[in-house]
Amino acid sequence: MLANLNADFLFPKLHGMWARSMVGESLQRLIQSGREDAVARALTPLGIDASRREEVQKQIVCAHIAELSSVQRLADPRTARFYSAFLERHFFENLKTVLHYHYFPEHGVSIQFLLIDAPGLPHFDAEALLAARNTHQLFTHLPPHPCREALLPLLVELEDTRDILAAESRLDRMFYAELLGAAGRLPLSTRQIGRELVRTEVDITNLVMILRNVVMYRLAADTLRGLCLDGGLHLSPKALEKLYGAKGVPALVASLPRVYRRLPEPFVEGELYLSENALWNHLHRLAYGLFTDYNRPAASVVAFAYLKRFEMLNIGRVFEGTHFGLGAADIQKMMIGTGHV
Repeated sequence: MLANLNADFLFPKLHGMWARSMVGESLQRLIQSGREDAVARALTPLGIDASRREEVQKQIVCAHIAELSSVQRLADPRTARFYSAFLERHFFENLKTVLHYHYFPEHGVSIQFLLIDAPGLPHFDAEALLAARNTHQLFTHLPPHPCREALLPLLVELEDTRDILAAESRLDRMFYAELLGAAGRLPLSTRQIGRELVRTEVDITNLVMILRNVVMYRLAADTLRGLCLDGGLHLSPKALEKLYGAKGVPALVASLPRVYRRLPEPFVEGELYLSENALWNHLHRLAYGLFTDYNRPAASVVAFAYLKRFEMLNIGRVFEGTHFGLGAADIQKMMIGTGHV
């Protein structure tokens, strides 16, 4: 009952927040502006100061975290826990950044500019982490976190193998296991919805990995198997097995279940990001349909987190695309969800 009342309260609030989001016509105006200073002015109302370009992406992420955290504080405890788990992806991204800087120290950008430091996220002491001379010292300086003890064997293995892809995959497994667990503990009115969204994200994350393997990595099937995630919606371990040995994008796409096969089919001869975006558009379409289902106000509370994540990614891509001089048509191809907002 508490969860249902909470959803009835949040439904109009979230739709009001969505109306003020950088989506639809607002996003199109941003794309069409064509000049970095125009984009910078458009981002000012979001609290983003573009005068220091190297910090813009971090500010975009921090604004996203702050907005979802404001929703989390109003939600019932189980929905709040889902939001917390959803935002934990930024903690794990911070961990990946730390691993790159410690084990592969040749970088042109300061780690301080990459680490996300926001209320609700564990704080990383960048100076102490950079000063760590070995794996033990690195582990000692990691912030408190429920997964902390599981990180030590990961660090020891990474020190021996220098296999950063495998290490990042293990971190992704930790994150998605927690997120799927939090979805499974949502109120009954949103539990199935939450699990469908997370499991679809797992499917797409796996497909992106397999697509990149076909085009770039060329890893053996045994290695690829260890990099894929558990818990997908339509791609069970058995279904994934059929994809590991694909020799090209057309063959891979032809082997997909129909729900996913139709998405990248028009782009099999195009650049990889077009296929990836087609898959992410599927998740956006699912979330947007749930968010705008006025017969199920509770659904909007869970779907909102995903829609705001795509908004964050789009804003970041527009800023970077404009900075590097891409035309509006090229930037448009990089957007997620603009065809159904």
